Amino acid sequence: MARKNKGFNKSASTANSQIKPGQTVINDFSIDIRTVDITRKDLTKWRNAYQSAISIERPNRKALYDIYTDILIDDHLKSVINQRRLAVTNSNIVFQNEGNPVDSINNLLNSEHFDLFLKHALDSRFWGYSLIHADFKNDLFELVPRSHVVPKDGIVVADPYDITGISYTKSPYSYYYIGVGEPDDLGLLLIATILVLIKRGNLSDWAQFNEIFGQPMRKGTYDPHMPGNKTQLLQALEQAGAMSYIAVPNGSNVEFIEANKSGASDTYDGLYEKMEKGLSKLIVGQTMTTEDGSSRSQGEVHERVAQAIAQDDRLFVTKLLNGRVRNMMIAQGFPEAATGEFQFMDEEATIPKDKRLTMDLSIHTQVAPLTIEYFEQEYNVVFDMEALKKREEEKTKAAAQIPVPGKPDPKQNDKTKLALSLLDRIQDFFVAARH
Repeated sequence: MARKNKGFNKSASTANSQIKPGQTVINDFSIDIRTVDITRKDLTKWRNAYQSAISIERPNRKALYDIYTDILIDDHLKSVINQRRLAVTNSNIVFQNEGNPVDSINNLLNSEHFDLFLKHALDSRFWGYSLIHADFKNDLFELVPRSHVVPKDGIVVADPYDITGISYTKSPYSYYYIGVGEPDDLGLLLIATILVLIKRGNLSDWAQFNEIFGQPMRKGTYDPHMPGNKTQLLQALEQAGAMSYIAVPNGSNVEFIEANKSGASDTYDGLYEKMEKGLSKLIVGQTMTTEDGSSRSQGEVHERVAQAIAQDDRLFVTKLLNGRVRNMMIAQGFPEAATGEFQFMDEEATIPKDKRLTMDLSIHTQVAPLTIEYFEQEYNVVFDMEALKKREEEKTKAAAQIPVPGKPDPKQNDKTKLALSLLDRIQDFFVAARH
C-alpha cells in the first residue's frame, strides 16, 4: 500500500519555476509514501538491505531504513539516542552580532518548530544522510522521507525504486532544502541493528527457555486399549492449568534431559547485558551514564567521555548553522544573518553583562574579593596596573594623615579655636542688634 504525499515540501504549488530567494512557493512533486515493512528481521535480511544500500549502479535504502524503523522500538536504544539528543536540544543557542543578540533570529530559535530542525539534523548521525525542508519565514521544518532521497544523485524520487527525480541541489529547491551529513553515510544505526537483532533473538530464546523449564512438567499415562482414554486424559490435563503436560501410554517411558538451569539463565542474561552495553558505547561512548557504575573515579571518566561526544555534536550543529543554514536564511529574507553567528551559550552566559557585573561586584564586596584576572577575562577589559598602584598609594597616604582617636591634633585645635572665636563674634553681633 502507498499513499500520496502532495509535494515533498508540502508548500503551495505554482507553474512558475523561476522562484527568487525569499519566496516560499515551490512546484508540487508528488511522492508515494509506502508502508514500513515490520516483518520479522534477522541478520540475513540486514546484510541484504545493506548490500542494496551500497550498490554502485542502483543504490536503494528502503529495506535498510525499514529495519532501522523496526529496531527503534528497542527501549535501550531509544533511551541512549534521546540522551545524546538532549545534550544538544537542552542547550541554549543564540545568534549574536558583536556580542549583541539579534532578536528577529533569536525569536525563531526559541520556537518549538526550530527544535524539530535540530532533531532532524542530529538524527543524521544515527540514520545517516538526511534531507530537511527549512522554511524560516514560515517557521516550517520537516524531514523529507529518507527512502525517497538518493543522496548520490542529489534527487528526490516519487517511488523509492525510481531512478529519476527532481534535483534539490538546484534552484528553486536549493533555497529551502538542506542535506545534512555525508551522502554515503548510513549512520550509527547500521551497527546498532546487529546488536538489537542479536539481543532480540536472545530474548526470544530466553523466553522460550523460561516457558519450558520455568514451570514443572505434568505427565499423564493412559491405557491404549481403552477407547477414549487418551482423549479424556488430555482434556483433564488441559483443564488442570496452564503448565505444560505430556500424555503417554502405559508402559512408555519419557526422559527429560535438562540443561543446567542456573548456568543457562546466566548465559542468556550475560548476552543480553553485553548487547545493551554495546549500544551504550556505540551511541554515547560509555556505559556508566546509562547504568549503575562501580566507582566514582570510573563514573567521572565516563562522564567526561559523554561530555566530549556532546561537545562534538554541538560543534557539528554550530558549523551547520553558521555555514549553509545562515546562507539559506539570507536567501530567504533575513539579511541580518549576514553579520553575526550562532553560538551555544550556557545559562550563566545568557545573563546580560550589566546584571552579571552587578552580581560580581556584590560578591566582591559582600562575600569575598574577586581577582583582577577574573574581571579582565569575564568582561574583556585590561586594567592599568600602574594607575591602580598609584591610587592605592594615595589611599594609604591619606589614611596615614587621619588623626588617631584620643590623640590631639595640633592643626585641628587651631581650627577649633578659630571656629569658636568666629561664633562668639556672630553671637555678639546679634545680641547688640536686639538692643
